[in-house]
Amino acid sequence: MAVHLRIVSLTVTTTETEQTYRFDRPATVVTGPIGTGKSSLLMLFKHAFGGNAMLTPAVRDHVLSVQAEIVAGEDRVVLKRTIEGDSAGTVDLLDPHSLALERTLPVRASEGATTLSDYLLDALGFPREQIASRREGSARPQNLTFNDLYAYVYLQAREIDRQVVGHLDSWFETKRRELFRLMFGLTDSALMELKRTKNELLDKLKARTAEHDNVSAFLAASDPRSDDELRAELTQLRDTLERAESGLVGLRTELEEQTAADTALRDELQSAIRQARQAEEEVSAAADLVEARHAVVAQVHLDLSRLARSATAIDQLSPFEFVVCPRCMQSLAARAVEEDHCLVCLQPDPVEADIDPAAIEETRTALQQQLDDAQRIRQSDEDHLQTAQESAQQLSFAVSSLRRQLDAQTRDAVAPRFDAIAEASTRVATLKAAIDAITQLRESWARVRTIDADIRALKAQRRQVNKDIKEKSEQLKASQTLVGDLSAEFGQLLTSWNLPWVDTAVIDRDTYLPVVNGQPFESLQASGGGIATSVNLAYSLTLLAFGLDHADVLVPSLLVIDSPRKAFGNNESDRQRATEIYSRFRTLADAYGERLQLIIADNDPPPITSDTFGKVEFDYDNPMVPGVDHPGPDHVTRIGHED
Repeated sequence: MAVHLRIVSLTVTTTETEQTYRFDRPATVVTGPIGTGKSSLLMLFKHAFGGNAMLTPAVRDHVLSVQAEIVAGEDRVVLKRTIEGDSAGTVDLLDPHSLALERTLPVRASEGATTLSDYLLDALGFPREQIASRREGSARPQNLTFNDLYAYVYLQAREIDRQVVGHLDSWFETKRRELFRLMFGLTDSALMELKRTKNELLDKLKARTAEHDNVSAFLAASDPRSDDELRAELTQLRDTLERAESGLVGLRTELEEQTAADTALRDELQSAIRQARQAEEEVSAAADLVEARHAVVAQVHLDLSRLARSATAIDQLSPFEFVVCPRCMQSLAARAVEEDHCLVCLQPDPVEADIDPAAIEETRTALQQQLDDAQRIRQSDEDHLQTAQESAQQLSFAVSSLRRQLDAQTRDAVAPRFDAIAEASTRVATLKAAIDAITQLRESWARVRTIDADIRALKAQRRQVNKDIKEKSEQLKASQTLVGDLSAEFGQLLTSWNLPWVDTAVIDRDTYLPVVNGQPFESLQASGGGIATSVNLAYSLTLLAFGLDHADVLVPSLLVIDSPRKAFGNNESDRQRATEIYSRFRTLADAYGERLQLIIADNDPPPITSDTFGKVEFDYDNPMVPGVDHPGPDHVTRIGHED
């Protein structure tokens, strides 16, 4: 049966007042002149349900919040949502009796949070599903939401003669079809999961195929050899490497044996080098000592020379009494000189001991003795230096001899082995590099084989999933008869309205859209908006009645229609067609009563009367938004109302 959804009332709150509009009858007609707020009222339904509604400036400027009392399945609740601001992103669920807050739910989905859509779908008993869809070439599952389902409920004035349940909106088309399949049992959770899996497998298959192509292109560009050729060459290189490494080990063993034979000679050379180094150090020390002895002898010579000059000066000059300066020949007679000071240099006169010839001779004798001793020691040190130099020369010659002997021995026995070892080592390194290069290429080939295996596995999984989808679809195929029955009822209803140029009308079994005279809905617009509007109404009314008549069809029991007479003329045939449409409204309301709800916005009063029709009437003195002065019909475009 149809999922039970009903709007009990709508309360509009402004800064000054609030107004409640009730919808107690099976059908309610909202009437009034253009611009009084009929379409805005219907948009506020959508806003209260958490949808992205187009709200007019009059609503945005004056309405603070809206409350919709609804019945969803067995639940009766009040939905309260502000018009703008941060809080507009949530909807409060209120107790319908006390208006106490029960919970607040977000409008948009977030990780781990229950949304208003989740609550409403659960309350209606409508399955919450994810559909398989693709965006930008990748699988991107999408949640089916209550507002997606509401597209089957709400016929907007601006869309009623243009498209059916948003079928021209590419972003919504996949959802529209899946919702229809869910409502008519043409799909279920298992089948939708299989379709999502199919999408995911397609992505994985595309990724692995691209990877396979990239690796294959790299191999083709880098090396023309096949994997079999590389395997054979790798085996040969490993054999060659084994022989080369064995030869290298033999050369190194021979070198070690020869090196052991040279050990004694090397030890002797090292000992000679140490002795030669010690002899050089001894020569250096002896040379420093001889240099110091030369300095002592030279100093004693200086002292003797100074003493001789002093004695000579005393002997030669002491008898003279200077009256003039011996240098500049100026008179010294008038010069003031302290007592016991030299008249010429003004220094204190020397004591008698300093000029005593005996004392001077004694000093000279001592210095001469010191000179003799220093010369004797210097000679001894020079003799030691010469001995050390001769020993160092002998040790240096011994080192040179031992080195020549070792070089000759190494040149004849060791050097050839070193050359052979170097050549063998280079050969081994080259072989290892070649093996590494081939190993890397073979790893790429192994990667290709792994990817090939993955691709085969993914294709097998995909075939199985396609098979499962086909089998599951066959199991659900019985529901296709429902689509056929729906199509027949749609055709009967539409042809009963006697529309011009309409001969046949069916619902396509693949698109689930109306097809008139074998042409899609879009082609009807060339025949006039009134015909397109009539077809859209017939489609939605047929869905509504079909859901009420069939227990296994999940069509919502609510239908909100804005401007059912859009693009209708005022001639006799158009008035007759409007009467037939409203007669259908009355027939449904009379037949199903409280099981369904029709809310219809129209400029003019209904062309027929019925006790099942409730009324909500607006005029310029009493528009939908309470307390707002309306400028009247001459200025209606200024406030931008949709209707």
